[in-house]
Amino acid sequence: MIKLKPLSYFKTVVELGSVSAAAERLYIAQPPLSKALSQLEEECGVRLFERSSRGMTPTEAGHYLYQRACTLLQMTAEVEEEMRAFGEGQRGMLRIGTVSMGIPRVGQMMQAVRQCLPELSFSLYQGDTGYLEELLEKQRIDLALVHLPLTSSEVPNRMIPLAHSSFRALCHPGSPLAQYSTLNLKQLSLYPLTLLRRKSGFGVYEQVLQSFAKRGLKSQVFADASDIPMMCYLAQQNMAVALLPV
Repeated sequence: MIKLKPLSYFKTVVELGSVSAAAERLYIAQPPLSKALSQLEEECGVRLFERSSRGMTPTEAGHYLYQRACTLLQMTAEVEEEMRAFGEGQRGMLRIGTVSMGIPRVGQMMQAVRQCLPELSFSLYQGDTGYLEELLEKQRIDLALVHLPLTSSEVPNRMIPLAHSSFRALCHPGSPLAQYSTLNLKQLSLYPLTLLRRKSGFGVYEQVLQSFAKRGLKSQVFADASDIPMMCYLAQQNMAVALLPV
């Protein structure tokens, strides 16, 4: 099997035309270099050089091997550089999960990362917090933008708070609530609501109900949903007021 180092030696000898010049360029002694060239000829089974007092001239086989060696060594250098970039996180794929309301923030983050790491690509996943926690546990995503609280003790505890969640009420333009710029829970308790609910675990749905209960108010949950577009549809049809975490 032909190894890369002898090919590199061979390429240098062809380009400089002599063993002495190549040895000086490669910072090695002439005897080891001559031995490496002889072993390369034995491995190839052909003579690679015409040797004369004027120097080393490649044979037809030597010219062919030189062309292939240039290609192979260039490819090897590129692969090494690419692997180094992967190791330093400059290339590869970043797998990001996000809840629906986190999509704009993810977009901003992707733009910022791409400016620093133009070779990095992304794979995006969208779902509720419980689903994204599951993907993190299975190491199918690298990071996730989620709503607190987390439910799984298996998720790595490297957590960075980005912002405190607030809520926006989405209602039909004809709703009496549409005239207000801000709303309180007492006002909302008078209307049917649609709330975001996780498929499992404690989340936004339970937090909202607790907030009503702490104030002695009874909420009117018309429908819970795991899909924000469905909540928006119910609000547009004047069937419920959608409380959306932002």
